[in-house]
Amino acid sequence: MRLWSCQSIERATINKVALILSGAKAQLKTILRQQNMTSIKRLISMALALALALALVGLSAAPAYAQCPTLSELSMDQALMWSGKPKVGKTYKAQSWRVQDGDSLSLPEGHRLRLGQINTTEMANKNRPAEAFAQQGKDQLTQQLRQQDAIFLKLLPAIKDHYGRWLVKLYDGTGVNVEASLVAQGLAYVISMDGQGAARCLWKQEKVARSQGLGLWQAAISQVRKASLLTATQGGFMRLKGLVTDISQSQRHWYIGLEGHVAVKIAKLRMAQAPLRIKSQTQLERWIGQTITARGWLAWRKLNKKQRKKGFKAGVMTLNHVHMLERAPGLSSD
Repeated sequence: MRLWSCQSIERATINKVALILSGAKAQLKTILRQQNMTSIKRLISMALALALALALVGLSAAPAYAQCPTLSELSMDQALMWSGKPKVGKTYKAQSWRVQDGDSLSLPEGHRLRLGQINTTEMANKNRPAEAFAQQGKDQLTQQLRQQDAIFLKLLPAIKDHYGRWLVKLYDGTGVNVEASLVAQGLAYVISMDGQGAARCLWKQEKVARSQGLGLWQAAISQVRKASLLTATQGGFMRLKGLVTDISQSQRHWYIGLEGHVAVKIAKLRMAQAPLRIKSQTQLERWIGQTITARGWLAWRKLNKKQRKKGFKAGVMTLNHVHMLERAPGLSSD
């Protein structure tokens, strides 16, 4: 159910409740005068109807995808107008915007925004057709923000992505978490564009959408691919799994080599934190021979002769947070 449908249901139900209350007041006066059994039964019936109507108000006011915290009225009232120099921790609002695709918008004066906790499938460009559910993701974002007086933004700590887009959490004009609505309808993957990790409620929303086979979760594009079968012609965002074959490191990162030509790259700082708490190569080498599943962007690089001799992998999937490891030793199945 979409937000605008829920709001219209809520308004209609509230009107019914008002009529019931008005009728109940009149009936109560009659009962007090007559004190007969028929009138008492009528009042009981009206009380049951009132309870049902109030329950419907509660359901319509909390659509399934609105489980993530909404933006408070105080935050919206105190929001600053978006400028070219936003700060982390502040709430901003914009009154003019344009939806580019399911996870990005543009503001006046060339400011570009990227929703930092989700990823939708790619729209068509001159080199490839649109991916499954890409247009639906854009349409849903457009529809949710349509006829809104303003949108509200919170800047993520990473601030910008490598394309120069501002990384934000996005709320519609009523304070509803827009990323949550896309995830709950199966139109977006949960990701982390910075080291903070996505909100736990988003992962819960995705789990439900996956279990129900909503949106992209019914499409082949969401299926986990085998790392051993991937080639340089297959890149971009994906979910993959593979048997760990080797572990290497740089000053700041671990490289988890998988069967085939792919390695998963993740910052040592992230791996040292809960829940994995891996701080040494010896610890990580215990993963060798076990299967991991990850999500992220797979990029291919051209290796020189020296790199190939050392066993470098041409395909690298960089993870910004351990949450993007869906399955690995030491992680719960949740």
